[in-house]
Amino acid sequence: MQNPTTPSGRPVPATRFQANLNVRFPPLPRTATEVARLLSDDTAEPNLEKLIEIVHADPIVTQLVLRRINSAYYGLRRRITEIQKAIALLGFLEVSNIVLTAAMLQLREAVSNPEQEHIFEDLMRLSVGGAIYAQRLAQWLGLPFARRVFTTGLLHTSGRLILLYNRPDDYEALWYTNEEGALPSADAERTIFGVSYLELNEQAAKEWNLPEELGVVLGKLETPKELSTPELKTQAALVATGSAVAEQLHLAHSETVLLPEQARLLLGYTLTEAQIVERLQAERDDVERYLHMLLKGNGHGNDEA
Repeated sequence: MQNPTTPSGRPVPATRFQANLNVRFPPLPRTATEVARLLSDDTAEPNLEKLIEIVHADPIVTQLVLRRINSAYYGLRRRITEIQKAIALLGFLEVSNIVLTAAMLQLREAVSNPEQEHIFEDLMRLSVGGAIYAQRLAQWLGLPFARRVFTTGLLHTSGRLILLYNRPDDYEALWYTNEEGALPSADAERTIFGVSYLELNEQAAKEWNLPEELGVVLGKLETPKELSTPELKTQAALVATGSAVAEQLHLAHSETVLLPEQARLLLGYTLTEAQIVERLQAERDDVERYLHMLLKGNGHGNDEA
């Protein structure tokens, strides 16, 4: 029997899986924790002044935000050099996205070859794409927690990234030997590592001192009906649906969208299933351009600072 290989033809790492993962959680920068808390508060209007204060205190994030606003993706005629103006132009959610994505990108240091780099980039595309689709779904359905599900969406791949961070060779082997050719299942992760991305999602939220409610939702993305309130169930369903759509359109490059089982909890609001699918598919090109800009450059083949 021929040994499995990655898409590049490289043999999948030979490994003896051991379900005794001693999890290391990389520190989340304080800037990201503070922004996540701001995003999780849907009881008030977005606090731009507080966001400016948080970003301004972190020189690395400040430079990153300025780099993004001056990229060709936004097409501004004049160069922006003041962080206050950059945040005002980009908006609360956009800057928050940049901050949290930058924090997750630090996990890249664990990967050691192109195949693992590909896995990492796919997980980041899933994270950002899922967050965007979940947020837009919430807005279309007239639900009051679009910012909260945006945050949850950005963090919903944390557990998978932590598995890759802790055992990169093992996770690569699992990823490329998955019979369905899709994301590894939570059950497969539990079998191999003794824990799945769902449990690690919730543990990471605690480790990073994020709002408790956010961690609870992150741990129940595949079983939202187990959550205690209708609001939490809907939030989990939104993130799970956004993730499934991002996986289909931006990882598997499918031409059509099939809503996951969790999306049943979203029906009966303002849109039918067919209308939801139509709207999600219409967002594809815009989301793809944005993912390219945020993770690869600016969407135009160069990365202007």
